[in-house]
Amino acid sequence: MTENYKENLLPSLIAGTINGIIFIVSAMSLAALIFTGPLAAYLPQGIGLLLMGSVIFALFSAFTATYPLILIAPQDIPIAILALMAITISTGIGEQLSAEDVYQFIFVAIGVTSILVGVFFWILGRFRLGKLVRFIPFPVVGGFMAGTGWLIVKFSFTMMTDMDLTLANAFTFLNSDVLIQWVPGLVFAVVLLLASRRISHYLLTPGILTGSILLFYGITSSQGLSFSDLESGGYLLGPFPEGGLFPGTPLPYISEFRWDLFLTHLPAIATMMVLNAISILFNYSGLELIVKEDFDLDKELQLTGYGNILAGLAGTPPGYITLSETSMAYNIGARTRLSNIIVALLCGVTLVFGAKVISIFPKVILGGLLLNLGLDFLVEWLVDTWKRLQKMDYLVIVLILVVIGTVGFLEGIVIGLLMSIALFVIKYSKVEVIKYELSGKTFSSNVGRSEYMKKILEEKGDQIFILPLQGFVFFGTANQILERVQRRFDSDPDIELSYLVFDFRQVTGVDSSAVNSFNKLQIMAEKNEFRVLLCGMSAEVHDQFEIENLLSEDSNIFNAFSDLDHGLEWCEEHIIQKSLELEGHASQTIREGSFKDRFQQVADFFEYREETEGTRIIEQGQDPGGIYFIDAGQISVFLDTGGGNEIRLKTMGEGTVVGEVSLYLGSKASASVVTDEPCQIYYLSKRKFNQLNQDAPEKASELHTYVVKLLSDRLAESNATIRALMR
Repeated sequence: MTENYKENLLPSLIAGTINGIIFIVSAMSLAALIFTGPLAAYLPQGIGLLLMGSVIFALFSAFTATYPLILIAPQDIPIAILALMAITISTGIGEQLSAEDVYQFIFVAIGVTSILVGVFFWILGRFRLGKLVRFIPFPVVGGFMAGTGWLIVKFSFTMMTDMDLTLANAFTFLNSDVLIQWVPGLVFAVVLLLASRRISHYLLTPGILTGSILLFYGITSSQGLSFSDLESGGYLLGPFPEGGLFPGTPLPYISEFRWDLFLTHLPAIATMMVLNAISILFNYSGLELIVKEDFDLDKELQLTGYGNILAGLAGTPPGYITLSETSMAYNIGARTRLSNIIVALLCGVTLVFGAKVISIFPKVILGGLLLNLGLDFLVEWLVDTWKRLQKMDYLVIVLILVVIGTVGFLEGIVIGLLMSIALFVIKYSKVEVIKYELSGKTFSSNVGRSEYMKKILEEKGDQIFILPLQGFVFFGTANQILERVQRRFDSDPDIELSYLVFDFRQVTGVDSSAVNSFNKLQIMAEKNEFRVLLCGMSAEVHDQFEIENLLSEDSNIFNAFSDLDHGLEWCEEHIIQKSLELEGHASQTIREGSFKDRFQQVADFFEYREETEGTRIIEQGQDPGGIYFIDAGQISVFLDTGGGNEIRLKTMGEGTVVGEVSLYLGSKASASVVTDEPCQIYYLSKRKFNQLNQDAPEKASELHTYVVKLLSDRLAESNATIRALMR
């Protein structure tokens, strides 16, 4: 019992107490972001909202989270957006609405925003779309975070001095009576920032905060300033009304809610949703590394969605997992949900009884906490990224920050997205969409040819120009294709181009602009009289070309083939047929010699067979039983790649032998052999093979020599193909 107490209960109590204090301080500082300027009188209610949100999220995560230490809390990113909304409403139409009206609007807007965020999280998790938010360019995220940091810095100065920090009044902040309002806060923020980046300890922030408050009251007391003097001079957060901080719920104000005003801020809220989702995924990824456990991110998104909907009904800001506090509880040794319950309890007690205590909190210290948060953002995304990012990506961050600081938040995000798109196009356009180029003279189909036909292809194979493509072909890279074809004409003007062959096997997609480039290629083909073959296209890419009417049945330019091998076979057949017609004879008259011409003296050892089209004379994985001499007809060798898919390895005609490798090595067939047409075959079984070696060794030697030559020719062809691919 004592051991369990020490290992579970005590660490949970310590972690819960520390996190509770942090949440109380955080509630004060984050509330000050929203409830400042014209809304400063409603800061107690704002602190109450944040504390209420902390209670709801802490209890919700305590009873629903898949991992016991996961702690959900209101977050700075959505609150920064809501603060911007509050400032816009207060300054934009503040004259038309009373402070009470603005407060009621912001109260309801916070709740509606949390509900929208919750629904968004739920949708992402329900439809397993969480991974999509990872496609947001990192520099855009960084620019937003840096811009958020700058906004928080501005808010901190407003909170400490009751003045907006702008270029117009910047020198006002250097007046002696103003300096004393913000310099101590700056010192506090910098000390906390430097210390936290060098010391990792859960007592660091509470210790510096406690010390700073004591120092503040010590200095002011030495100057003869009483509590009432500090209160009347505006150095404290108070005075606040007696009693609790709970503001109630926004339900009484919904009927008069200004939906027209709220809808004008939907783009900012949408941006906040996406960035919140990114932050959730980042935080959970970090927690996985710390606790060495995997989480179902889609399930966590759904749970967080439910939590935000519940918080929204109470009018509290959006929240999600807080990595720092969760990891701190883990490092302390807490392993139970009790730590979250302690957090909720402390925040709840402060919510009900803590207005008087909070009223004595120094305004400069609270402003320093905000300033520290803003500076932390700026250091992380401006300083730390300097060496980690490429300079153009870093420039995007700086540009977004500048635009947010000088023009507006949404404008900064839009500019950043546009610049990221431009940089992506520039970078990706430099990626070679053409893997390499080949000639039909050095790279051929897998169709076995007679020596006579091989000679034809060696002489005229360079009429075939092969361009394997790769990656995503879009408007930024499509021009490479036209340039490469034109270069072929410019570099080899004396070599006829009859067939331009594209291999789409490694193309992931094609956009409409790239397809349009093939329309230009069609004009080039008509002018120079060559055919274009499109091989190995996916169904999606094939449909895109059909929509552009490039693959119509009556097209005399474009032809589509299932793979490169069959496309090259088509080209070779046309070249061979044209050559034979010019020479005055047909291809079937070109024979290399029949079986009887070669092996008449050992014919008795062979079994003559006639096989119909489509007969599988050898089955992959089985014993062929002997070797097969193809005397007439054509066969193809197929490899089963699994799932019922077969690829053609070779197509061979008369004079070839199959099954010889299995016979000589005593192995199973590595591929299947199928007749493409009626064939005349001579079959030599293993038994007859052994008898031939024994009874007629000289004649057997002739057979061995022939087989070795065939294998040597195949090896030479393979080597030539490899050399062509390595150029």
